[in-house]
Amino acid sequence: MPEHERPVLKERAKQFALVIFAVFLVLWGRLWQLQVVRGDSFETLAEVNRVRTVPIRAPRGAIYDARGRVIAANRLAFTVSVVPSGLQDPDGSVVARLSELLEMEPGEIIDLVRRGGEYPYTPIRLKRDVPIETAVAIEEARSSLPGVLVEEEWVREYPYGPLGGHLIGYLGLADRSDLQAGYRPTDLVGKAGLEQAFEHFLRGADGERRVEVNALSRPTRELEIVPPRPGMDLYLTLDLEFQQVVEEALKRGLERMAAQAEHGLAGKGAAVVLDAKTGGILALASFPAIDPARLTGEDRSSYVEELNQDPMSPWLNRALRAFPPGSTFKVVTGIAALESGAIGPDEVYNAVGYHKYGKRDWTVRSGLPPAGPITIVEAFGRSTNDFFWEIALRPQTGGIEGIARWAQRLGLGGPTGIELAAAEMHGLIPTPEWKRQVYRQPWYEAETMDVAIGQGFLQVTPLQMARLYLVVATEGLLRPVHLVHHVEAPDGSVSVDLRGDQGERVPAKASTWRALKEGLRHVLQWPRGTAYSAFAGAEYDPAGKTGTAQTETAAHGWFAGFAPAHDPEIVVVVFAEHGESGVEAARVAREIMDWYFDPHREQPGPENARNGQEIGISG
Repeated sequence: MPEHERPVLKERAKQFALVIFAVFLVLWGRLWQLQVVRGDSFETLAEVNRVRTVPIRAPRGAIYDARGRVIAANRLAFTVSVVPSGLQDPDGSVVARLSELLEMEPGEIIDLVRRGGEYPYTPIRLKRDVPIETAVAIEEARSSLPGVLVEEEWVREYPYGPLGGHLIGYLGLADRSDLQAGYRPTDLVGKAGLEQAFEHFLRGADGERRVEVNALSRPTRELEIVPPRPGMDLYLTLDLEFQQVVEEALKRGLERMAAQAEHGLAGKGAAVVLDAKTGGILALASFPAIDPARLTGEDRSSYVEELNQDPMSPWLNRALRAFPPGSTFKVVTGIAALESGAIGPDEVYNAVGYHKYGKRDWTVRSGLPPAGPITIVEAFGRSTNDFFWEIALRPQTGGIEGIARWAQRLGLGGPTGIELAAAEMHGLIPTPEWKRQVYRQPWYEAETMDVAIGQGFLQVTPLQMARLYLVVATEGLLRPVHLVHHVEAPDGSVSVDLRGDQGERVPAKASTWRALKEGLRHVLQWPRGTAYSAFAGAEYDPAGKTGTAQTETAAHGWFAGFAPAHDPEIVVVVFAEHGESGVEAARVAREIMDWYFDPHREQPGPENARNGQEIGISG
């Protein structure tokens, strides 16, 4: 090599050595960062890849009726889940195979996995309650289904199907607000009825298992277990056998009304039965019904679509919806007039069938003779509108303000106390101030006359009406109604007792309550009473009032009453949406009362006796 090239070669060798040194320095620095600076985090990541935390679902609390019969329970079933981080499916073969085994659309599976994207190491449920044959097939194909697990899990079941469906509610997948509250994407959460109202008590607390997994994300060894805490149980005031009787009587009555009507709007309604001694709800029915089992089950989507398309609007719990009450409201007008001194219990008014502003009594419009000289007791019996128009307009009554004050004192226009407060409408007790705010119009005297007989802007729910008649039955005891007797912890102790509020007394004279009760007796027991034909021969001293509330289409039919009048045991309200006839509603109530007071039927045991008997209830 020429002498002059040697310095150049040495310089290049030196530069090459520096490059090699720099490369090794970078590699060493990177190794130092990975092993020293970030060593703990990578160790944790490796542990996460090797160890999974698998939730153990807590059994949901059960729901029992007043005699200890289970309405909503749990059973163990197979659930197929997938761990998103362990799902290895570059060609889509795993999803395709799962689609075939689970009878699900591939897109549905992919959507569920995506929903669990924020929880890559938590199993995401694909399908609950799969047949054992499907579970076995997946286990046999486990080598070709990485990330897929078959677990045993509690599933909700409703042994009586739609019986009490609106009250019980159902479960649905967690929505956005549920996720913000700590639920996982495929968790089931109470979405209506008691399942929603008592979610906090029923849910319990999930446990967890820490397990070592293999390359297919399948558990190989259990490392640690934290047991779940079961949910609390609900014990209701509801009697399942009576609930079935009420639902069937309501359904038959509404079908009769629909068959008689020409407008096609009838066939919907509600019925409420209260224990007059406690305010407990013995039965509460809304028709058409909903089936919690189908709403919680795998065919939920198709069933929801079916309900949405039903022109009868079965989603509505009509017992908690507000409607004009018709003549059942006249007890409020009667109290307002009697207590103010506008009329006395024995005062006679000559009802001629006509009143101010061209208003005519229903008798005159039907071609019948007017009532003539009557007292308030007889006015109730014959439901004489012009009598109640007269006493509503007398100055002592106080006009619409006086009637509204008494309506509110008697519990209308506000919550009833039922635990399903989120679904309960409060109705409307109109006043001049309300009308000015809403319509920017003054109040007219003719509108007071409308409200006095349960028409106009007035709106009440069947449950509110039942509570109103409970006040009359007990001669002034305004108490909250309740559906839940108590909440019981897993150890059998009573966690929450919901019967504590004994209510308050509505101040009214004994003579007022006597006049009202005697008037309501006349409706059902006096041969000239409007519902005498419906209750003829009843031996349990019934009292009540029919109502026909006019609407722009077809009238609503109402009945509200109690028995025995001298010592009330139950309060019954029947509402027939667009059923037109209060007398037909009374026939439904008669059927309910006949069953309750039948001396030959088996009498219920003590409230909430945990005997679990299945007496005459079809599943």
